[in-house]
Amino acid sequence: MTENQLSSADRTTPDPLTTPLVRDPRRPGTVAWQTEAAERFRQRMFDENTPFPCVFGVDALRKATLRFAFLEQQPDVSVQLAAALSDFVALAPALGRRTSLVVFFAPAEDDATRDVESFHTQVWDLLQGVHDLDKKPWPADIPLDTEHPEWEFSFAGMPMFVVANTPAHRRRASRWFDSLAITFQPRFVFDDISEDSKQGRNARTIIRGRLAEYDDVPASPLLGSFGKPGNREWAQYFLDDDNAPLGRDAHCPLRVRHDESHATNSQENIR
Repeated sequence: MTENQLSSADRTTPDPLTTPLVRDPRRPGTVAWQTEAAERFRQRMFDENTPFPCVFGVDALRKATLRFAFLEQQPDVSVQLAAALSDFVALAPALGRRTSLVVFFAPAEDDATRDVESFHTQVWDLLQGVHDLDKKPWPADIPLDTEHPEWEFSFAGMPMFVVANTPAHRRRASRWFDSLAITFQPRFVFDDISEDSKQGRNARTIIRGRLAEYDDVPASPLLGSFGKPGNREWAQYFLDDDNAPLGRDAHCPLRVRHDESHATNSQENIR
């Protein structure tokens, strides 16, 4: 039986590397908007005429080490996102170096009329919400200072690079999707492709060459390399559509909490 021939009865029990919230990309679910979003994403990543810049994301989808989550836009969406991230953090090490969690949010009626800034606010509000729900200690090897070149957003003890895609991005097609989507990439996926390695340098050359073809705006000057002087990871999570410079007083919107409790909410609130 092929993956496409699996019956709904066969899908009732999660695979060892999935949960009810974190899904194998070959089994995105049966809700219409979810299956449509997954198919649009798949078509975009596998488009041979316009190759997607992130070769590692394409490879992860092809090998089914990528994972999907689908969330309705409702008042407790931060709670649901925290739950999905918690599940993914538990699964990620077994999925290997080429994995990420792509979180799709249900389309909203006003998506087409919203601007980039409104999505920017929403994304950082979501990250703040899940950060405030995090009960695990901040990773010991990740600085608390968001301006430090080795700072990274972390949840449940795992540092993760964040990529936001929105319907408002037009010129920067690599950050476009027709509904809000946020990708969480564990920091460990970059361990063997650092800028100091031959493989990492080759990958960056390919990715940046594809970016130049894919986007109608030059590569963002905010793109940097983790750990290098002057690098600011947070500024790369949500790129604008026109390379407007950050103001001199620009700072990370996330208010990092580092007390032991880390949140007033109990762990049960994200289950």
